[in-house]
Amino acid sequence: MDYEILNCEELAKRLNVTESWVREMTRRRTTNQIPHLKFGKYRRFAWGSPELDDWIAAQRRGGRRQ
Repeated sequence: MDYEILNCEELAKRLNVTESWVREMTRRRTTNQIPHLKFGKYRRFAWGSPELDDWIAAQRRGGRRQ
């Protein structure tokens, strides 16, 4: 596994969005969740993973939005 594990703040900076938006996009009621790992109450993101890369690519193509 050669993925960099990021927290919400770090992912928000890389995507140039707010941290609250990142958190909202991990909630169950969101139809287009950002792929993430759950460690209790903590959310982490595997930067460079195929799942996250695919999610980002779908957003570029105009994927579903909340």
